Amino acid sequence: MAVNFSASKSILAAPPELGAAVSPSIRARLLSTLFDNRWPLLMSVVASAFVAAVAYARLHQPWAILWLLADAWILLGRLSIIHAYTSHNRNNPLNPRPWAAAYAPLCLATSLMLGLGTMGCVGTADTTLASLAIMVASGILGGVASRNAAVPRLAIAQICLVSIPIGLGALLSPIDGSWILVPPLLLYVGAMMSIVQRHYRGLVALMIAEQNHAELAVRFDAALTHMPHGLCTIDRLGKVAIANSRTAQLFGATLDTLKLNVPLPEFIGHLGFAQFGERLRQQLTEKCTAWLHEKRHPLALALPNGRQLELTRNPVPDGSAVVIIEDVTERRHSEAKVLYLARHDSLTGLANRRELRERLEKILSSARRGSETRTAVLYIDLDGFMQVNDRHGHTAGDEVLETVATRLTQTLRHGEFAARLGGDEFAVIVENAALHPVVAIAQRVIREIAKPYALTAGGTIVIGTSIGIALAETQEPVDDLIRRADEAMYSAKKAGKGTYRISRADCEPEPDADRDASVDTA
Repeated sequence: MAVNFSASKSILAAPPELGAAVSPSIRARLLSTLFDNRWPLLMSVVASAFVAAVAYARLHQPWAILWLLADAWILLGRLSIIHAYTSHNRNNPLNPRPWAAAYAPLCLATSLMLGLGTMGCVGTADTTLASLAIMVASGILGGVASRNAAVPRLAIAQICLVSIPIGLGALLSPIDGSWILVPPLLLYVGAMMSIVQRHYRGLVALMIAEQNHAELAVRFDAALTHMPHGLCTIDRLGKVAIANSRTAQLFGATLDTLKLNVPLPEFIGHLGFAQFGERLRQQLTEKCTAWLHEKRHPLALALPNGRQLELTRNPVPDGSAVVIIEDVTERRHSEAKVLYLARHDSLTGLANRRELRERLEKILSSARRGSETRTAVLYIDLDGFMQVNDRHGHTAGDEVLETVATRLTQTLRHGEFAARLGGDEFAVIVENAALHPVVAIAQRVIREIAKPYALTAGGTIVIGTSIGIALAETQEPVDDLIRRADEAMYSAKKAGKGTYRISRADCEPEPDADRDASVDTA
């Protein structure tokens, strides 16, 4: 059915002052209200038919029968359109405009028949019939103003089609003074038109608000679904009201496992229960309960699968709160890596000078006075390493340094700690050791480092090492201890390399009775 829907001509168009505010989707919803409820329509037609029947019974005029038959025929047409539209629209939403275009003429026909029939009743000398017809018409006009207010031009046209004939009937009535009905009729028509406009504006405002709310809900749901963090909202009673799917994912659960309207500890505990068992559920519940009570920020949770979560609680003025659940696993790993690199040598993986000093400070500060064992520092410098770089390149030199670090680590035992100080210099800390065990360690290190090195690029090289040993004195500063070990190492180099020397506080490094430590046995 081809229909012209021009906003300036069609009776189904929105009023000009509101047309710009009504979107096509809202306009379609307004038109669809014409087919929403059949019972008011049936009641009005039954009332109109009752007046027609009374008019025929009192006047025996054929127009009353025509009125009755016309109402019945028009009613069947309107009901058939309503039934067809609702049946087709149930499974596949339809554009209501063509259906409304077919339905509107029948609405106008019903109103015209009511107006003409009421005019016939008012134009007689039967005051009872006239009063009944005016009363029923007034009630039906009120229903039209309410039921069809979503299509204001149609409703106003119906009001006019009923009211104008009634006014003409009052003016032509043989009853003296019937014209007095015209002024209140005009006021009533004006009131009905005002009601239609007011209802229409209210419906448009409501539908716009609903549409905006729906769009906002869609955007909010999309934001919740795709945000990288978990999000929960806690109401004033302390129960989880909203939670996104990311929350379940962070705990290794699924969206179906989310349990809302329960306290946060129970909510998180329920997520943890699915994958990690009852024991973890209890632990999570206890931690969350303590966190909410103490209001500490943030709360760190470490899950058995290696994932690390961080919960941040953001209070809202109305007493509720928003909890953000963030996966900080990578951040923690990155922080740990940065911390590790700040304290370790990037080439060999051994502790660096900073870590060595801090560890020495901690050991020396906790050392007991008068103890027979002391902390020792072995300062190790490679012999002949510069020739490796000069002859084979720095890549080979790095390979040798890595091998030295590996051998050094494998040589050490419990209570012994190795570090790279820079270049070809290394150090070893030995806790709670007497002089003889420390010398044995130095001899093991000299033997291991003196073993040949097979290079990846081909060839074998041999280097040695010189070691300076310093045993900590009571309350000796760390820098002084390292300096003495360094001086003892240089003394070992002057003695011919491949050996060690021992330094004592306030003394020069002493020559060892063993002239060739590299061949001495532990």
